[in-house]
Amino acid sequence: MAKRIAVVGGGIAGLTAALRLAEQGYAVDLFEAAPALGGRTKSFYDEEVGEWVDNGPHAMVGAYHATLKLLGDVGALQHVNWQSSLTLPLWDMQRGFFDLKSASWLPVNVALIWAVYRLPGHDFSSVKAMLRLAMTMMNRDETQTVKQWMDEIQAPIRLIEDMLEVLCLGVMNEPMQTANAKTFARVLATSFSSHKNAKMGWFNQPLSQALIAPVADKLRDLGVNMALRHTVRSLDALNHDAVVLALPAFARNRLLGIKEEVETQAITNIHLWFEEDLNLPNMMQGMLGTYGQWLFDVSKMMQATTGLHHVCIIISADEIQLSQDALVNTILHEIEVMLDRSLPEPKKVRFIREKRATVLVKNHGKLDLPAYVFDAGEAPVPGELPATIELAVISGEKAALRVLSWDKKHKN
Repeated sequence: MAKRIAVVGGGIAGLTAALRLAEQGYAVDLFEAAPALGGRTKSFYDEEVGEWVDNGPHAMVGAYHATLKLLGDVGALQHVNWQSSLTLPLWDMQRGFFDLKSASWLPVNVALIWAVYRLPGHDFSSVKAMLRLAMTMMNRDETQTVKQWMDEIQAPIRLIEDMLEVLCLGVMNEPMQTANAKTFARVLATSFSSHKNAKMGWFNQPLSQALIAPVADKLRDLGVNMALRHTVRSLDALNHDAVVLALPAFARNRLLGIKEEVETQAITNIHLWFEEDLNLPNMMQGMLGTYGQWLFDVSKMMQATTGLHHVCIIISADEIQLSQDALVNTILHEIEVMLDRSLPEPKKVRFIREKRATVLVKNHGKLDLPAYVFDAGEAPVPGELPATIELAVISGEKAALRVLSWDKKHKN
C-alpha cells in the first residue's frame, strides 16, 4: 500500500513536491490555507476591469531550468515568451533611452563585457571592473555584502547604477548594502553562463492560468487531494506517514512553535489602467534614478487587444513609507518625465504591497524536525539562489527526493 504524504502549503514549492511524489505513486494530500492555490504567484480577478491580474509581473531568465522542466512536464511551456538574446532596456534623465544588449555571435562573457562597454557614459574602467568581478566570483565569503564586493573590485558608479544594482534589486529584492555577495555571485554565475541562460522571459498569461492551473490539473490527474481553506495548526493533526512543509520560513516557524524571527522584504506593485495605449518604447523598461524601478506593459505581455490598457510599475525593497496617493503621484510624474509628455488620468489604480514578498538570504537556524517531516520552505542561505519561483521549484524537488530516500531506507 502506498504511503500517504501530507504537503502543507499550496505555493509553487508545495505544488512541485506534491507533483513529484504523486508521480512516484504516493498518495498525496495537499493542504492550503488560502481559497486558491499558488501562494504569492496566484492571480486575482478584478471585476471592474474584467481581467485576471497578478500581484506583480514575473520576469524569468533562461537559467530557470527547474521551472522550465516543471512547465514542460505539465504542458505549459507555451505560456512563456522569450527574448532572442539578452536585452535590458534602460532609461535615465540624463541619457534618455538605451539598451544593455548582448551580441549573440560573441562568446557570452565577451558579449556581456562588450555590451557594458558600449553603454553611454561607460569606458574601459567598466570593462576592468567586469573582469575583476568574474575573477573574484568564486571566492565570496558568506558574510560579505554585495556593496563590500563592489568596493573590493572598485566597480565604477555607472556600472553599479546601470547593471549591478538593477540586478541585485530585481533578483534579490534587497539593496546592495545588505544583500549577500555569495548568493549574488551564484545568481550572476548561473544567469550569465551561456546565451541560452542569459536572456529574459515573461509569462503571456496570468500566473494562475500559465503556471498554477496546469500543475493543479496534472495533480488531479494523478489523484492528489487538494484541500483549500484548510489551515494546518499542528503536525499532530496530520495522520500521514510523512509530511512536507512547503511554507515560507516565518509561517513554518509559527506552525512549529519556533520563536526565531525571519527577515523579509516588501515589494510594491502599482497597477495602472488607461483608456489608451501609452506606447511605451519597450514591454519591460528599467528606470534609473527614480523611485519606480521597472515599468511593465502588462497588456502587451499578455497580448491583450481589448479593454483598458494595463501597465504596472515595480518597486523592489520598498522601505520608504509614502502614502499610496503620494506614491502613485510620484510614479505618474516619473513616467511623464520619461515619456516627455503628459499622461491621461488613469481609469483605475490598484496598489499592491506584499509586505513579506521574499525571505531574505541569511544563515537561518538549523531545524530540528522529526524524521518523517521534510522542509521545502523558503529560507535561502548564502550561496543558494534567492527567493524566486526557481528556488521554490527546486525546494519542492529536493523535499520530494528526501521523502523518496527516507522511504527507501525504511523499506530496507
